Amino acid sequence: MNVDTPDFWQERYIDDNIPWDTKTTTPALIDSIDHSNRKKIAILGCGYSRDSIFLSNKKHNVFSVDFASKPIEYLSKIKNQYNIDTLNPINADIFNLPNMYPDFFDIVLEYTCFCAIMPSRRLEYVKLVSKILNKNGQFIALFFPVNKREEQSGGPPFYVNLEETLSMFGDRFVIEKIDKNIKSIKPRRGFETLVIMTKK
Repeated sequence: MNVDTPDFWQERYIDDNIPWDTKTTTPALIDSIDHSNRKKIAILGCGYSRDSIFLSNKKHNVFSVDFASKPIEYLSKIKNQYNIDTLNPINADIFNLPNMYPDFFDIVLEYTCFCAIMPSRRLEYVKLVSKILNKNGQFIALFFPVNKREEQSGGPPFYVNLEETLSMFGDRFVIEKIDKNIKSIKPRRGFETLVIMTKK
């Protein structure tokens, strides 16, 4: 198993072995965004991302990034079928984004991407988020699983120790909000925490 390769994730999508796909939007993330002004939003490890579609229809400029091609093909089909010009599906390794979009995004959304990469690459993830956000850009994260009981043996998902994770972000971000009492879908209730940070 090598989660650092697109083949690993593509096979999961082909086999429909994607338990992280909630088949719905994520209220805790959507409700954390000010929809009064159009924003450039990156969604990392987006999957089939109903959030991408919802936010695009709110006229935000959404860049949905995934390693696997199947979910990107799905979002591209939705974009073309409904003529959603604000939806931008991107088949790419998230770790290449700093070269593609330096200091570009107003918001980066995180949900089940941080727990899917190898824990040894988490500091690299922090750096990439900082590099692609513009000055005072926001990182809005729904960290999961913050309860070790939800970690699969060997991962993914890999357990997220919240205290250690916040410490990783501390040099580059100001933590604005930590909220455990959020609108979670039933299977994940009590296992995720919303954190909102601003780039220093």
